[in-house]
Amino acid sequence: MNNIRLIATIVAKENYESDVLSACLAMIKPSHQDEGCIQYELHKDTTQPRTFIFFEIWENQSAIDKHNETAHMKTFIGNLKDKTDSLEIKFIEKLA
Repeated sequence: MNNIRLIATIVAKENYESDVLSACLAMIKPSHQDEGCIQYELHKDTTQPRTFIFFEIWENQSAIDKHNETAHMKTFIGNLKDKTDSLEIKFIEKLA
């Protein structure tokens, strides 16, 4: 079975970049420890300073589902409340 890859893009509201960045950084270590996590990286858009991008690779959908139910994910979502303009998740497929 192929791994599942996704990109999660978060755009912070103006003046909340630091809060959103802190919340994102707090996700890295515990997410790496989640069962089924292969890769979990945080990036920043070089042309849009309020845009943060997670690149994730998971073993399967079950691993993502479990990750989404963790305490650190629930805390993360709470910490983002009213601080983002958007949060978009795209599932992607590696072609080459």
